[in-house]
Amino acid sequence: MQIVYIPSESMSVQGKKDEIYKRYGKDWNIREQGGGNGNWLLTGKSDVLVDGKSYRTFVLEHYGKSKLTAKLVDKFREDVANGKIKL
Repeated sequence: MQIVYIPSESMSVQGKKDEIYKRYGKDWNIREQGGGNGNWLLTGKSDVLVDGKSYRTFVLEHYGKSKLTAKLVDKFREDVANGKIKL
């Protein structure tokens, strides 16, 4: 079983609002930068993959957390290895 942590990422892009939401809206959180000058900040959430499948929601709910961190994923790995969590 392979458990992989994918850190969050961010990037700045330029363009019109509808183009940005059409291109990035599904995978990114989009915020406007500046005063309507066409600059946007895109942030992608961190994730934890178990054999290629996302377990982000499961891990956050299991530990009662709202933010997924590398340390939390390490604890998840440890709990899976010790048999505390069955997948």
